[in-house]
Amino acid sequence: MSMIGNCLKLSEAQLAAVIEDPEEAIALAYPEDDRHPGALDLDKSWHLIHFLLNGEAWGGEPPLGNVILGGTELADTDAGYGPFRYLLASEVRESSLALAKVSADDVWSGFDSQRVKDADIYPEPWVGDETERTYIKHHYEALREYFAQAAEQGAAMLLYIS
Repeated sequence: MSMIGNCLKLSEAQLAAVIEDPEEAIALAYPEDDRHPGALDLDKSWHLIHFLLNGEAWGGEPPLGNVILGGTELADTDAGYGPFRYLLASEVRESSLALAKVSADDVWSGFDSQRVKDADIYPEPWVGDETERTYIKHHYEALREYFAQAAEQGAAMLLYIS
């Protein structure tokens, strides 16, 4: 089974409901009709994008460290591969501003196949060919746009790996 990175914009009311009752995150992320209106599916690009933005497999300092694997964990939740995490609207805005300064070419320019291999970046192996470059750049641009839209809307965000 694949590990898929996801981002879901939340209104302030939705975020408040999720914080009050973390089970609400499941209802939002996995609606009964299997439709994910407004969610961004990063497919398997999430871990490499995080690594290229932060230089670390799992860590990173905000605001870029918040983009995929950051945020505040929702205790006692399981999104499939770890807990749900959320970003406040202010954190979304800060992350969006940081992403706007980093182009897809900038992100890809940091690719080093040996560093990626040594960091065990999912899924293995990444070789850095043209197909992977196109794939990562496409998903990174979608991520930048998604954060920009969320920031413009004053939205918070739910982050999870399914």
